Amino acid sequence: MKGELAIMDTTGDTKVMWDSDNKDEVETAKETFTRLKKKGYIAYTVKGKGEKGEIMKEFDPNAERIVMVPFPVAG
Repeated sequence: MKGELAIMDTTGDTKVMWDSDNKDEVETAKETFTRLKKKGYIAYTVKGKGEKGEIMKEFDPNAERIVMVPFPVAG
């Protein structure tokens, strides 16, 4: 299964992709997820064609798409 971590910040939209069968790619995505959570980012799952997901507290290598945004979100 392929996964995508989309990071929204002042530089735009950065993506980290992984294949759940590739340990190195999964570890890189997990490390990025953990580092951003420590910085105060919020992670959301996205399902299908942009259907609203749930807030994630832990990295899930089987997630289809994860979006991370800094908190508080400025609008």
